[in-house]
Amino acid sequence: MLKKNLLTINKYNIFLVSILACVVFFYFERFLGIDQFYHPDSLYYLTQHENFTYYANRPEIYITTGYHYLSRILNYHYLSLIILNFITFGLTNLIVFNLVLKNNLFILNKSQIFILTTILFFDPYRLHLAGHVLKETLLIFLILSFLYFKNFFIKLIPLFISLYLKKNIIFYYLIFYLDKLIKKIFRIKDKFTIIISSIFLILITFIFLFESLLLNQDKFSILNFFTNSNQSLMKTLEIWHYRDMTGREFDNIPNFQNISFPLALIYKIATWPILIFSGFFLFFTNSFLFKILGFMMIYLNVSIYYLTKKSYMTIGLVTLLILLSLYSTTFTSYFRYSYVAIYCAIVFFFSNLSLWQKR
Repeated sequence: MLKKNLLTINKYNIFLVSILACVVFFYFERFLGIDQFYHPDSLYYLTQHENFTYYANRPEIYITTGYHYLSRILNYHYLSLIILNFITFGLTNLIVFNLVLKNNLFILNKSQIFILTTILFFDPYRLHLAGHVLKETLLIFLILSFLYFKNFFIKLIPLFISLYLKKNIIFYYLIFYLDKLIKKIFRIKDKFTIIISSIFLILITFIFLFESLLLNQDKFSILNFFTNSNQSLMKTLEIWHYRDMTGREFDNIPNFQNISFPLALIYKIATWPILIFSGFFLFFTNSFLFKILGFMMIYLNVSIYYLTKKSYMTIGLVTLLILLSLYSTTFTSYFRYSYVAIYCAIVFFFSNLSLWQKR
């Protein structure tokens, strides 16, 4: 398929087919017995928790609870939130088309086109997320909107909205910039530039860890803001590691909570990113549906290498997968958090591939 053929694709058809796929998959899941509250978070988002007094007493909470506010605007109406997800899914596919396929100079046969389409547009797990009251579909749309728009000020719009929905999403943007930053640092040869860069990194670290009285808290720092804790970094990591995130009964992937800290944490960050990227976690579960996700990850890796002879893994993605493993205590939650980064990294990979082809 040549570029001129791709340009003839009707964008309205992409959007409509995407919506149709969401509807079909939605009812297919219900047929399989996966109900609307399969994810406990769905029920949480559909339940009114906050009132004016709650926000008045804790104003810092307001700026990071965007999805609750969105749910309130839609009157906690289940179908409205699902329709919003379907529309967002379709718009995301339009963005992906413009980022990747519109500029792709590959000459692909029909089977390769089918493989690329399943990777970018009709990933079953992304369809699954769109059929539940969860924020991941919106987050993927906002992150890729940030990637799609070139104007700096327009980029700020999806960036700030995504932070409003999930404050820790800021770390997901590492997949776009960390690799370039590291390459630039290693290319620096001027001693003065190295000294200035070192001072800058030390300053950033200090600002991140510096504690002050703010927002009526005894201890506040940027670190504490993102970790929801007033403890030290190591103490926060220990609390995260041993807390209960209520995993599913089929989640048999070792979380190393039976091992002393911090050795347990080292085991987890050394194994979980490998398990999720490779898909080999399927050997640790008896759940058929969870095994499908493992096969899906294997399919993504094999298919992308088949199409490009490259891997989409980057330093930025590895770093984020490690950070997410620090936060998660169950592999099912880890998979959901990581999937957003993995999908966006795949789109970013193909987008960069298209730019490389042009040059």
